[in-house]
Amino acid sequence: MRHADEHDALARGNWRLLREALTHLALPASDQIEWLGSVLCPDELALDFDEAYQPSWQSREAGWISDEVAGYLDQINRLTNDLTEEGDEPWSAEGLQCHPTWERLRILARAALALMPPAPWANYSDD
Repeated sequence: MRHADEHDALARGNWRLLREALTHLALPASDQIEWLGSVLCPDELALDFDEAYQPSWQSREAGWISDEVAGYLDQINRLTNDLTEEGDEPWSAEGLQCHPTWERLRILARAALALMPPAPWANYSDD
């Protein structure tokens, strides 16, 4: 029983991190710049997503990530990797505002979030 509880806790934590990362990716460029603050490291947006995406199998295994959401997450992962290959240009305030891949990422993040309730486990248990 303890193992199942730990797995459930990990899946819930992953779900929350994934939603938080997607929320930041979905923000308009001006809000992303404000969220990043004076440090302005746009790579934080991609790093936060990657840290939640890599263990997202936990949420998928729990039944909370549909094939459609998984498709959005996979596309976001590919696009953030593609941005990395492009060098420094996309990783600036101007890049966040003007680079077409960032706008595509925002659209995908919004689409994924629309299918991700805050607490999907509430549908499966008495919590």
